[in-house]
Amino acid sequence: MSLQPEITPIDFANTPGLERYADFYATILDDVFTPEECRSLLALVTASAPWTPAALSAQDPTGQTVHKEFRNSERIIYIDEEAAKRVYERLKPLVQGEIGRIEVGGRWDGVTGKKGRKQGPSWELACVNPRLSFLRYGPGHYFKQHCDGLNELPREEGTVLKSFVTLHLYLNSCEDELLADDHHGHSPESKLSPDDPDEPLIGGATRFWTADKKHYLDVMPRAGRVLVFQQRMLIHSGEEVLQGVKYTMRSDFMFEQVD
Repeated sequence: MSLQPEITPIDFANTPGLERYADFYATILDDVFTPEECRSLLALVTASAPWTPAALSAQDPTGQTVHKEFRNSERIIYIDEEAAKRVYERLKPLVQGEIGRIEVGGRWDGVTGKKGRKQGPSWELACVNPRLSFLRYGPGHYFKQHCDGLNELPREEGTVLKSFVTLHLYLNSCEDELLADDHHGHSPESKLSPDDPDEPLIGGATRFWTADKKHYLDVMPRAGRVLVFQQRMLIHSGEEVLQGVKYTMRSDFMFEQVD
């Protein structure tokens, strides 16, 4: 299957109620991975470890705690340098023009610090964090409003890579996206495991919120779609799954300081 990825920047400036995010980076990359690649990746990961309740405080694995009233889902942490490299090589050409190098005064300098500051380091895109978090949301599962934390990755030479941007790879499609794909002649499969219920996925949007929770914008799960967005101050949630099972893989784009 020949892939022809589509890039759709999220236009917060022209989204009613979300204009305050006008200078925030977020984009949707469609048809980056095939449904077959998504199924193969999930099969590899589920063979490596059982699903466990998703916890908070991911920066310190020894201190993680489960708070199902805030985050109710399951996950498998899969650390794999080669898998992360393959994901990075697929995504880098699609994001390089926007976040390949982030400098003070540039279009997306708010990704790495306060917008409008006069000085500070430049950052270059370096890799995808090899810590790949695979998530499973069943009926009633959700992740309430939050901003993603910034992670660090020490290097052998003593420097540290920092994350400023999240990536979410959706591994299956919700019902609305299945209908849209069928209309365009595609035939994705939403059921990725024989243990899953037969019901199609309904719900499970990634939702960007205003701080007052009065306005929002939804990005729906679609197999092979990657949602990329800045971690600083961008409030979002994983909306409740109403039916079926939602699978995603989450990781970080890591950056190195270059001056």
